[in-house]
Amino acid sequence: MKCVFVVLMFVLVLMTGCSSKNNSDDGHWNHKEGYVVAKENSKVLVVRDEVANINTTPLSEILKDAKPNAIWLSLDKADYDAVAVGDQVSIIIDANVVVEASYPGHAKALDVVKVIPLLK
Repeated sequence: MKCVFVVLMFVLVLMTGCSSKNNSDDGHWNHKEGYVVAKENSKVLVVRDEVANINTTPLSEILKDAKPNAIWLSLDKADYDAVAVGDQVSIIIDANVVVEASYPGHAKALDVVKVIPLLK
């Protein structure tokens, strides 16, 4: 009986730890999804949370509100052309390159794909 209880507790802890989608419990962003808030010179600026008035809010205010969850991503031309400011995106960052610790961070994205929301 104790063995069954231990196994059930292990499964419960494992399921709880694996259920986070985009953020951990400590508020740390995993850089796997975000929202494009700016584009320039083959780079996009992505923040963790959606910005309500993206077209009228100054970029400095967006960065202040998003801190520390913003990153400039260098993209190839196809990915750069495929996304627009305001798009929710799924991101794959080159695992062999360290994300620069500046704010906002900087990294090379291997792939950035626009997330298509489900119709309700």
